[in-house]
Formats: sequence, structure tokens, C-alpha cells
Amino acid sequence: MRSPDLLSLSRGLGRIVLRLCGLSWRVRYVRFAPFRAGRARSKPALFAFWHGRQLPLIHTHRNEDVSVLVSRNRDGQYAANVLHSMGFHTVRGSSSRGGFEAVRSMAIVLRNGFDAAVTPDGPRGPAESVKSGLAHISRLGNRPLIPIGASAWPAIRLASWDRYLLPLPFARVGIVEGRPIPAMKREDDPQHWKNRVETELNRVTAYADMLASPSAMFFTRILRITGALLHPLASIALLFRPKREKMERKGIVQPTKSNPVWMHGSSLGELNGLMPYAEYLKRNGIPVWITCFTPSGRSFIEGIGLPGSYIPLDVRNYAERFIRRIKPRAFILAETEIWPVTILNVLKTGVPCMMINGRLSPKSLRGFRLMGSLPAKMLSCFAGILARSDEDSKRFLQMGIDNRIVKTSGDSKFLADRGDPPTQWREVFNTDKPVFVAGSTRNNEEDILLKAARSADYFPLIVPRHLDRIDDVWEIMLRNGYSPVKWSKLTGSTGETLDFDSILVDVHGVLAQMYGAGDAAFVGGTLVPVGGHNVLEPVMRGIPVIIGPHHSSFTEAVTSMTELGIAHIVSSQEEIADVLVMLRNSPLKRRDVVDGFDRMKGNMLDDFKGLIRRSGLIEQEINL
Repeated sequence: MRSPDLLSLSRGLGRIVLRLCGLSWRVRYVRFAPFRAGRARSKPALFAFWHGRQLPLIHTHRNEDVSVLVSRNRDGQYAANVLHSMGFHTVRGSSSRGGFEAVRSMAIVLRNGFDAAVTPDGPRGPAESVKSGLAHISRLGNRPLIPIGASAWPAIRLASWDRYLLPLPFARVGIVEGRPIPAMKREDDPQHWKNRVETELNRVTAYADMLASPSAMFFTRILRITGALLHPLASIALLFRPKREKMERKGIVQPTKSNPVWMHGSSLGELNGLMPYAEYLKRNGIPVWITCFTPSGRSFIEGIGLPGSYIPLDVRNYAERFIRRIKPRAFILAETEIWPVTILNVLKTGVPCMMINGRLSPKSLRGFRLMGSLPAKMLSCFAGILARSDEDSKRFLQMGIDNRIVKTSGDSKFLADRGDPPTQWREVFNTDKPVFVAGSTRNNEEDILLKAARSADYFPLIVPRHLDRIDDVWEIMLRNGYSPVKWSKLTGSTGETLDFDSILVDVHGVLAQMYGAGDAAFVGGTLVPVGGHNVLEPVMRGIPVIIGPHHSSFTEAVTSMTELGIAHIVSSQEEIADVLVMLRNSPLKRRDVVDGFDRMKGNMLDDFKGLIRRSGLIEQEINL
């Protein structure tokens, strides 16, 4: 018996199967531009989507005269037969066979005012990696590129290189049409253009995955219902707030036409982390709008003279109103200040979202897991997450976030410059010895540091992390044979002659500058298992720093500083004394230490710069 010719049957069978399945699918089509792209809507375009995701798109874009690039092998012939049956045209060729002719033919299609579609990672991968042919088609065809994401649930994922998606009958299908990307020009950097396309394709595909996920959509509805139920309570609570805060919490701000980058940090710490990046954007002509949650943060924003407001409460109407009024071109979130309803509304507009100084504690990770897959799928829609440490990066990945968007970059809030200390401070110390500033010290650290300072013949200046330990630290200094004086008394205007050989700082807010008045520094919370405090403040002032073995909160920064020779890791009193003696005998020039810090700062800014360029926030190279 003669076997059926499957190649001949594929055209008819493919149409029947796709039409029957398509009729049962529950399709949600999301677009960010005002009108759906395509010649059928008078907007000819070049469509791009990942190779394993095209089956739902054959249904949603059927009979629209789209020309699809298909490989010349036998598998490509099966695909071409199905496409022809659904009203598509095909151009045959791939990177391995007939590539040049295919690029030229696709460009002709586009220039003649018709639509074209490409899987930029086809025909054999690597999966979800843009190949150079797409850039050539875009440049020669001179049409905007439309990234499209597609997903479905329930669906079968084949064990092929592209994990081909086969939506089952009655599946929920999500289609996301991204914002147009301008055609590549001859003077453009092809690699940057490809990176941007790859970022956008990953974003819209992640958004489509979220739309198709029943768990994510269930928790999204729960959030919206909860917000609607709490809306009356929020309105009542706002009655007792100042007028400006009341308006801003409801999303009522002065409308702006500048399309700023919206940057959000909850309080002063997060806002300080945003400032280096806000200044970078401002220097390069990109407007910003800063939001915060706390009154102290609002006062800070007002004091620095940048436009900003309170963030609206996480209620759908307030978030939508705020977004309509400021029309952000991007949203940058500091740390893990996650307002899910607000973020979902930003994603709905297609605005690129980013996170800097990403922080995720084990407790927060457990809390997010209670919300099912929504947090991971929502954050996977971000253009990038710059985590502050390797531990934070690992927890983001454990959460289920796409590993391509997570990168360890460091914590930019420690780049905030508090300025040099007043010149009279060093005179107040009244010592000829080199000064050893021990900052943010913890219990069981002061005794070791004082003994090391005496052994190395340094003048110790102790700044405890918590002021409620002042009396305890005072006793420790006395037990070690010192005659200390408190900073508040030393700088008071009593006129009393004081005899002292050490200083205990008993006031807030001077440590960052105090480092600059020393010759060597120690950062607390590192001799005991705390994880450490701000290791960058001393080197910012040109002071070499000594750090204990427990510095997990700043692993990346400490590694970089030790490689540059401006930080020294110790684990005992004897090692601290040896480093102090070495620094006294062979002092580092302050300029060399500051240069090392500037290199670290430049690396952080480079990470941020790469992120905003990949997201399309800026198109041209910007000089730092």
C-alpha cells in the first residue's frame, strides 16, 4: 500500500488543524502603539518573533499578505505549505542557504509597502539570539521593526532546540505587539541595534507569558479586587493628610510634556542611590521625575530641585491617572520597592521598566512566593535588574526571573558624596599620630580595634553603629587604658582644656566626612557576622580601608577594592596592626585611592548606561 505524501497533505491538514484550534483559543491581543501595525492597517512593518513562538501568530495574522522568511530545507517546506494555506507569502532562504538572496528579497517586499516577518534566531538557533540578517533586512527595507511576543496555556513544549510551543485547544493565548523600533541606519552600531531588538523581544515575550499564565492572572485579579475594596479606606485615610500629599497620593500631579524617566525610591536611602543615575540622565538632556513614599523623601526631592512627587497609592485609578499625567518614557525602580498594581499598569503601557540596586532578602523571597508566579513573571518583563550583590542575584533567579536580565552591579547609594570634612576637624584631634577611623563598629569589634591601634601607634577614633551603645564603648575604651573624649564635648564651645588620646563619636551624620579626616579606616560589621556597612565611603575620600572577613553585603565592591590595592581583608587584631604599620610606613597617595574608587563608580555607570541603551531610552552613544 502506498504511504500518503505528508508534504502534499501538510497544506490542507495544516489549515484545518490551525483553524479549528484557533477558533477555540481565547486570544488576548495587547499592543502599546495607538494602532495595530501591519499593511492591513496602513502601517507596513517588519515583524520579528522568536522561532518557537510563531504558531499562535499564524492564526492571529492570517490572510494579511505577510511575507515570512522560511528556510530552504524540508522542514521549511512543511512550514511554507501551512503558511500558504493561511494566507501568507514566503521568501525562501536562511543564514546557511540562500541568505543573501533572502535578505534582498525581504527588503524588496518591505520597500514595496508590504509586511514581512522574520524569526531572528532561526532556523537552527541558538534560541532567542538575534542574528545579523535581521539588521540587514531592516536597513535595506527601511521599515520599523515590530517585536511580537506570543504564549499560551495549556500548551506542549517540544524537545527541540527552540522549545516549540503548541497551544492546546481552548488555550489562553497572549499576543503582545511591542513598540516600533526604528529601522537600522547605515551609521548605527549593528550590535547595539541587535541588543535592543533582543531586549524588546524578551520583554514582550515575557509579558505574553504573564498574560497566558493562569496563576499570574489570578493574582492580578486578586490585587485589583483588593485595591478596589481598599479604595474607600485609602480615601478616608488621605482626608487627614496635607493637601499636597493628598493630591499626589491620588496621582494628581502637574501634567508634563517632557516624557521624563520616572525614578522611584521609597525613602532617603533609596533616593540617594538614584541620584548618581538621575544626575547622569540630567547631564545628557534626559528629564527625570522622582517619586518617594516617605515625607522625609519628599522633602529631599524638593531640596535638590528636581521635579517629583509622592508615589500614588497602589490603587488602579490612582496609578493610571499618574501615568497619564507624566507620560514616562521609562520607569526605574530602586531596590525592591515593588508596588505590583502600579508596575502592572506601567507594563501595560509598554514603557521599559528597570531595577537598580536590586535587593531581595530570604524573607522577601518567601513572601513573593506566596503570590504564585506573578512576581517572577512581572519582573521578567523588565528590561534589566542590576542587583547589588551576587547573593541578591541568586535569590532573584531562585524566584524564577529570567536570568538574562539579572546582573550584579553593586549598590549605587554608596556613591553619594557627602563632601570633605571641615579643615578644622584634624586640628581638633590635636595629635601627631596617624588617625585610625573605625566606623559603624559593632559589639565585640571595638576591643580588637583599640588594641590594634595601640600596637601600631595610631590615634583611634571610634564611631559606633548605634548610639545606644555609647556608654558601653566608653567603658571599653577606658578598660584598654585610653583617655577618650566624646565628639559632642570636643566640638562644643565650652572653652575647657581637654586631655585625651582617643575620640568617641556620639552624634549622627558625621561618619562619611569623618573618614576623610583620617589616615586609615575600618568598616564595622565585618569582624562579626553582620555582613558589613558602607565600604565605599572611606575610599571616596581617598582613605585606604581595612575590612573583616564578614563582608557579604559588599562582596563585589570588596573584591574590586582589594584587586586595586585600596582595601585589605583581615581577621585578627594582629593582622589589623600589621596593615596599619604597613600603611604608615608606605602610605598610599589619596589621589591613587580616589582613582580606584572612580574606576568602580565608572563600572556601575557603564552597567546602567548599557541597560538604558538596550531599552531604547537613548539611541546615540553618550560620553560619561
